[in-house]
Amino acid sequence: MKKVIFLLFLSVLSFSAIAQKGKKGKKLADFTITQNKTLKAKGTQLVLKQVISDARCPIGVSCVWSGEAQVLVSVYQNKKWIDEEIITFSPKKVEENKVWLAKTLAIPIAKIKAIRLVPYPKDSIKINPKDYCIKVEIAK
Repeated sequence: MKKVIFLLFLSVLSFSAIAQKGKKGKKLADFTITQNKTLKAKGTQLVLKQVISDARCPIGVSCVWSGEAQVLVSVYQNKKWIDEEIITFSPKKVEENKVWLAKTLAIPIAKIKAIRLVPYPKDSIKINPKDYCIKVEIAK
């Protein structure tokens, strides 16, 4: 019985180590999508092209609803533009955004913990458009 439990424990550990790796054995890590135009020579790259609107409820304000923000993201493959997507950040669009990101970057959807537009608005503080970025949290 002890051997069976030990083997089961080893199997779980092995599976966890394998599950933490993406394609080609690379570990997935948190990343940021910015407005920089620097692109890697190979692979898929996402660039935050424009913040279309940011109507999220600012910190320090009482709102009837949480609001939403929309951004335009450009998709490049091997430095060549292939697509643009408008992403809406709202509680209703969380899963839709995860599905799009997983499909676009060919990563498991289960690994995507969160996609957030930062900085979050604060009462009476204007955000410089150049300060926006998209933070993607990946489960480890």
